[in-house]
Amino acid sequence: GLDNIRALLAILGHPERRYASVHIAGTNGKGSVAAMIDAMLGASGIRSGLFTSPHLVRPNERIRLAGADIGSDELHERLAAMREIIERGLADDRLEVHPSFFEVITGTALKAFADHDLRAAVLEVGLGGRLDATNAVDADVAVIVSIDLDHTKTLGGTLELIAREKAGIIKPGQPVVCGATQPEVIKVLREVCRERSAEYVDAREAARIVEIDGDDGGQFTLETDRRRYPELRLALPGEHQVDNARIALAAFERLADALNLDPDPDAVRAGLAAVRWQGRLQWIEPHDGLPGFLLDCALHPSSMASLTRYLYGMKPPLPVLLTGATTGNSLPDLFGPLVPYVEGVVITRPPV
Repeated sequence: GLDNIRALLAILGHPERRYASVHIAGTNGKGSVAAMIDAMLGASGIRSGLFTSPHLVRPNERIRLAGADIGSDELHERLAAMREIIERGLADDRLEVHPSFFEVITGTALKAFADHDLRAAVLEVGLGGRLDATNAVDADVAVIVSIDLDHTKTLGGTLELIAREKAGIIKPGQPVVCGATQPEVIKVLREVCRERSAEYVDAREAARIVEIDGDDGGQFTLETDRRRYPELRLALPGEHQVDNARIALAAFERLADALNLDPDPDAVRAGLAAVRWQGRLQWIEPHDGLPGFLLDCALHPSSMASLTRYLYGMKPPLPVLLTGATTGNSLPDLFGPLVPYVEGVVITRPPV
């Protein structure tokens, strides 16, 4: 539940109330959308914080301050201070139980954003939405990027059940930018918005693709009811990222309202061109002449479909797939679509 993280934030003096924020949930794409919004804020002159999970290499990656990962010294100092705060909270019964790792790192991020006098925070849900620690924040804008079958043991075995869990981030009177396309999912999200008097924003209607030039390096133009954003380019590869950019732009415009910011097409263009998001169709080129490595974190059938489309456009020779999955995943469902586009498959056993 949220009682413990709310109690922790109260002990910290409610740092989450000192800046505007956007809260992002979804099965696929929420990290990319979060990174895009953060990049557009930075290009617009807004110092922002980005909180994402999980990390790939270091926990520092989860907390980004004005475009840079939190330094190790600062992170260690903040965690040491948090330990003392938690011990005092447990001793005087302000905390019922010791916060979880995710609650601790969430509180640490929110406090760091306030201490650095950041004007905005971009928060990615860790798991689900309704009971996620980030949901203790009363964000100015909510985003639900996509809905697919994920974490079914925790969130439910149908799209409708998962949609309702992720819709738990919707707050009364809040604009909610949605990128989901399945009719049964949209029905649930619209219903929750009506129940909470929240504004449902269909991202594909709010940010329309009016021009795309596939022969010119992926340049495209988006148009909203407010203005036109021409000659956009994405630093992130993959056709699906254009859809993510539409969602990010629709959310950015609404967050800009909370910041009294007039969105500038030049800043949007610069932000999208500069955004970086590791481990998503990321090429690593060795220095010794060996073939490059393509890293991707696809872990659902829908994200595997995006990876498959990317591999379909690659030139020979075919790559070798090196992969690993934890128990509970259907290997045929995950990797079957990739088989025609790889020379071989090496499956490992992750040490978890």
